[in-house]
Amino acid sequence: MGHKRWAAVVLAAVVAAGCSGQKKAAPPSDAAALPEVAPARQAAFVATEAGAAPGAAQASGLQAMAASRKLIRTGQVALVVKDYGHAAGEVKRIAESFGGYLAEAQAQRGAQDRRHGSLTIRVDAARFDDAVAALRALGDVRSESVGTQDVTKAYTDLETRLRVKRDTAERLREILRTRTAKLSDVLEAERELARVTEEIEQMEGERRFYDQQIALSTLTVALQEPSAIVEAGVLSPISDAIRESLGVLAESIAALIYATVFLAPWVLLLWIAWRLFKRARARRKAAAAAVS
Repeated sequence: MGHKRWAAVVLAAVVAAGCSGQKKAAPPSDAAALPEVAPARQAAFVATEAGAAPGAAQASGLQAMAASRKLIRTGQVALVVKDYGHAAGEVKRIAESFGGYLAEAQAQRGAQDRRHGSLTIRVDAARFDDAVAALRALGDVRSESVGTQDVTKAYTDLETRLRVKRDTAERLREILRTRTAKLSDVLEAERELARVTEEIEQMEGERRFYDQQIALSTLTVALQEPSAIVEAGVLSPISDAIRESLGVLAESIAALIYATVFLAPWVLLLWIAWRLFKRARARRKAAAAAVS
């Protein structure tokens, strides 16, 4: 009797498991019958029908929506570095190590022969934060800013308009293939197809631009070498006096050169006039002596 009783219990458990499996298998078929529901909302519906907690379903839907967003990220970092050339090379290396490239660079020399400039790099958008952290390690951060532009709506609208234009172009091609319409209608269809094709190419170019901006983030890095700092000491008044004296001496020499250049032609003319006057006077004296 004991063995029979245990067999009956096992059989009842198997039957119960089968019924439970059938009940749990029902929701996916119901979810499959909802093709018009957005993927994120459909996932939340399936999770709810399967017995998951409403909070978990909502979190899953929000994660799916966040993953589908189209974001363009940009950033600016200003650094003070010991050597501009070495730091600029490191910025380029960071760009390449994070799946990007150096897009633009410019450098100048300023006061005290210090070099400064800026570099623009493109990095993989998924590794944007890591790239910013790597740039911070190159020197002392003076300023930093990060911006994010959400172009999800514009991108979605662009895809919708592009799909409509492609459908229109396909219908026009069908008209031209059949050529059952009048000649005037065929010519009008050809002109319209050319116009729609041009718009499609423009939209595709705009979408490619969006794709590039979304896939690769832009970072502008400003680099500057530190200025030489001279602490004031006991000899500061003497150095200041020498510096001012040198300035006065330079101004005096400049004034003397200016006066010399300005007066030299006039002095030369006066000298020539004086020589001519003396010669004329000597000739008059010689003529007077000969007469007498």
